[in-house]
Amino acid sequence: MADITDRSLAFVEALNRRDYEQIAALVDEDVAIDGFGSGMDNGRGALRARLAGHFSMHDERYGDALVLSADGEGVTVVRLTVRGETASGPASHERLLLLEWDGERVARLALFGRAGA
Repeated sequence: MADITDRSLAFVEALNRRDYEQIAALVDEDVAIDGFGSGMDNGRGALRARLAGHFSMHDERYGDALVLSADGEGVTVVRLTVRGETASGPASHERLLLLEWDGERVARLALFGRAGA
């Protein structure tokens, strides 16, 4: 079993590759989602649709990942530098990705960042 840091980094790498199959393998069937669009949602299908919509509007990659965990299990927060292109040119800002783990799979995820980013 990979440790929580490795699993969290694998999730970020899958996001950067737009590897929806790998992302689906890392999340619970009824994963709770907040971020990557407005409001909240549940389920692998909803996550895939949210991610596809998000990445069709935002050409961004996540780097400089720093995984923070209080106890080495349960919940991680990944501090990310988001880099991408906008209509006005290159952009870079920080976001936080919260991953709540239930064993080997993400049960809840949330993406936090500045409004409009």
